[in-house]
Amino acid sequence: MKSSPGTFSRFACLTAGLVFASSAFAQQSVTVQTDHGAVVGQQTTARVFLGIPYAAPPVGPLRWRPPQPVPGWTSPLDASKSGNGCPQVIQAQFAVPGQTAGQVIGNEDCLYLNVYAPQAASTGSKFPVMVWIHGGAFTLGSGSDYDASSFARKHGVVVVTLNYRLGALGFLALPALTGEGGGASGNYGLLDQQTALKWVQANIAAFGGDPAAVTIAGESAGGMSVCAHLASPASAGLFGKAIIQSGLCTSPGNAVTQVEAQARNLKYVAKLGCAPDDLDCLRKTDVSALLKTAVPGLRTISNLVWSPVYQTPLLPLTLQDAFARGQVNKVPVMAGTNHDEGRLFVSVAAPDGKPVTLIKYWGAAGLLAGIAKAQPVLAQYPYRTYTTPALAFATMFTDGVFSCPAVSVDTALSKVVPVYAFEFNDPQAVTTQRVPVDLPGLGAFHTSGLAYVFQAPIPGIVNAYTFTPAQAALSEQFSSAWANFVKAGNPNPAGQTGWQAFDPARGNVQVFTPTSVRESTAFVTDHKCSFWKSLNLK
Repeated sequence: MKSSPGTFSRFACLTAGLVFASSAFAQQSVTVQTDHGAVVGQQTTARVFLGIPYAAPPVGPLRWRPPQPVPGWTSPLDASKSGNGCPQVIQAQFAVPGQTAGQVIGNEDCLYLNVYAPQAASTGSKFPVMVWIHGGAFTLGSGSDYDASSFARKHGVVVVTLNYRLGALGFLALPALTGEGGGASGNYGLLDQQTALKWVQANIAAFGGDPAAVTIAGESAGGMSVCAHLASPASAGLFGKAIIQSGLCTSPGNAVTQVEAQARNLKYVAKLGCAPDDLDCLRKTDVSALLKTAVPGLRTISNLVWSPVYQTPLLPLTLQDAFARGQVNKVPVMAGTNHDEGRLFVSVAAPDGKPVTLIKYWGAAGLLAGIAKAQPVLAQYPYRTYTTPALAFATMFTDGVFSCPAVSVDTALSKVVPVYAFEFNDPQAVTTQRVPVDLPGLGAFHTSGLAYVFQAPIPGIVNAYTFTPAQAALSEQFSSAWANFVKAGNPNPAGQTGWQAFDPARGNVQVFTPTSVRESTAFVTDHKCSFWKSLNLK
């Protein structure tokens, strides 16, 4: 269910609801001609087109193949409802009413995108474009989880949200798949994203967007995807700016090569009951079995298991190597993290709702840094200092997986492109998530900033309409900074220079809190980044 845009005092919330109610009666159809046929969306406070196919359904013999052209249509396509989400397994932590943990939802016919445009958009209006790539560890989520109506209306930006193949369906690498040619093995989901970006280049002008002013943006796995497009020669020319929110671009354990992924996936295929070279068997395997079968083996705690693979035609270098060598698509970058990223993952460490035990905390340190380096990590994050093992774990995870790898990305990219670094830090960020019993709160947890950007609820995570006046003001500043960057490659308001590009010598990061937005040079110290750099984790 989509929600109205709105502001966030009690009176403004009521007003927004009344505006939405009245605008529903004024809702009208609007038709746009794409290169495959006409689509009919809806216009109220923004123009919204949902469920537009950008590639052929990757089903049957097209499972684990590069995305193929979508067949055209002659009758106008109803674009008033979202397309299928890609197959995924519901996690208890993110379940919404009507869903249960372990339930498989979605459909393999899922390569759809959505377009949100300002009400005044029309062919030739040339609004700047933001293409949003959702997160979810490359196993969860959908473009339709993000209602960009408010962002499009308020900021004069055309927003495209998209689906891409998830889990094994999007990122399975096998020798037999590699042998089919094309270099796609292990990177089907990334190829989906590139195909959607090509669709934007071919079609966004018809929706009022400027194909020469495209920003790609993403959070978590979506942020890592943005990093992959920065490093991929095949993505050159498909975008002109990039926003990375909480991406795991150089976090430990996420530089898996195609050869390494193929080796570990052979054991996965054996558990499915197929011979490793029997692609016909694999392409007929039930989706539930593909998604619910675990990949055997011990991996670092931050490893995503299913994610892009490297040393391939699509990604010749790991992200760390590509960034260090400056071999990237050279566009302005805005990149940031949340102050308390790791607190969301405490419920993953203790899904039974009980406190995180010391043994689990000690084990987590070993799984993150390796057994040989676990003791120095534990010494840096003594649980007595943090009052509970859960808070010590969350802080360790924030610093080692998100904050300090982000500094390494900022440092490397700033040598070849302008980088604007930020940290979102609302100590009481809005959420519908349960707070673990051994945390003082979730703070600015992983994904929390997105409600402040889109100013709309995000299923299973946050509800924007619980903002206090101070949070509403923070949201206006944070959302506007994103929009300014999308428009001009600089997050400052026109004519202002308060937010300076990242300088590794200063370590300057723009910090967004409910009481101030200001530059800080303490980020590296606050997150113990010198310590994490000394560990040299890969």
